[in-house]
Amino acid sequence: MSRYTSSTELLAVTSRSVRSQDLNAHLNVEGLTTAVSRATGSHCTGLKIKAEGGFNRVYFAQCCGGAEYVARVAFDRSEYRGMNKMESEVATIAWLAQNTNIPVPTILYHNPTAQNEARAPFMIMEKVRDMTLYKRWQTMSLAEKHVAVKTLARIIVSLAQTRFDSIGSIYPSSSTGSGVVIGPMLPPSLPWFFTRDLSLDSGPWRTERDYLLACIARERAWAVSHQTKLEEKWKNEDIAALGWKSLLSGYLAVYDRLTQLVSHLPGLDPHLPRPFGPFVLVHADLNSRNVMISANDPSQMTILDWECSRTGPLWALTTVPEFLAESEDVADPSCPELRQAFHAECELRFPHPALWKSQRDRADLMVALEQMCQSTCVANSPATMVYFLDHVLTKCKGY
Repeated sequence: MSRYTSSTELLAVTSRSVRSQDLNAHLNVEGLTTAVSRATGSHCTGLKIKAEGGFNRVYFAQCCGGAEYVARVAFDRSEYRGMNKMESEVATIAWLAQNTNIPVPTILYHNPTAQNEARAPFMIMEKVRDMTLYKRWQTMSLAEKHVAVKTLARIIVSLAQTRFDSIGSIYPSSSTGSGVVIGPMLPPSLPWFFTRDLSLDSGPWRTERDYLLACIARERAWAVSHQTKLEEKWKNEDIAALGWKSLLSGYLAVYDRLTQLVSHLPGLDPHLPRPFGPFVLVHADLNSRNVMISANDPSQMTILDWECSRTGPLWALTTVPEFLAESEDVADPSCPELRQAFHAECELRFPHPALWKSQRDRADLMVALEQMCQSTCVANSPATMVYFLDHVLTKCKGY
């Protein structure tokens, strides 16, 4: 077992990633230790780095008497991607705890700014004394997997019965001091990584159509403002063979076709019968690493990492979690059976099974369309985007 290091020893930790090195440079670990002691009411005797993700570093904090807690520190100290993301996650978890039966972590304290004793945004949570579904999955029996899948389906159905009037991210209400409001969508729900320098529409949106059109407009604006960078990246693209005079015209042609498609495609305005929708809460990253499961009872779960959750259409909840996707069939031959069990449990538990099935039938097209509208040109050549667009158009023919 890894020993717990003192706060001064942690300053010597080195990391290969730039963001981790930056955090090492400015993080005051003594200050974080003090914050843990204050939040838990128990003297913190040491911190241990548990994991690093795309946005945060996670520490296990040991306190007197052997109690353990979790301290999560954000890499980004900027207001948009640091403070607002943490405020949104805290508000989302609090809303879930008050309005649903979905098991979520208990947050003891958070500070979303870098103006604190740790010199970085952080939150302190109670430690969930289970293991991730990712670690547990391979050792579970088929019967245990069925229990876990059905439990997760019931959690999804609970999300499907939430109700919001627009698409965006959840924030605490500043006007009332209690409750929540829907505000701008945060990354990675809205891939802002290459466009955060542009003042573009980040929501909230009243319709799916407005949301998708905003995604297209963002990517189009980035292509125009970074034409030189694109030409350098895709200089070997055979533009002449595609009938375009320049790389930029190729991207603009794709975006114009997408805009026309989204503008005229039916079903992109709120249409769910009350009391459902028009929009629901979507986790956005419900992979097996963000599901904690009891070692003794696969029906006992806690869902972690709500920082990039968003409100969205019901169809977004009808797709299977990634660990049950068809791509996993070779690694786990039980996946087809478990997918069927997941869908059956969702339809059984949702109050309007026909509505659930209709949204599930719609999901295949809408997932492809949403991904296309978010296909950043820095990662895809025009030819690749044309291929994806043709794929979407083929799906639209039966819609």
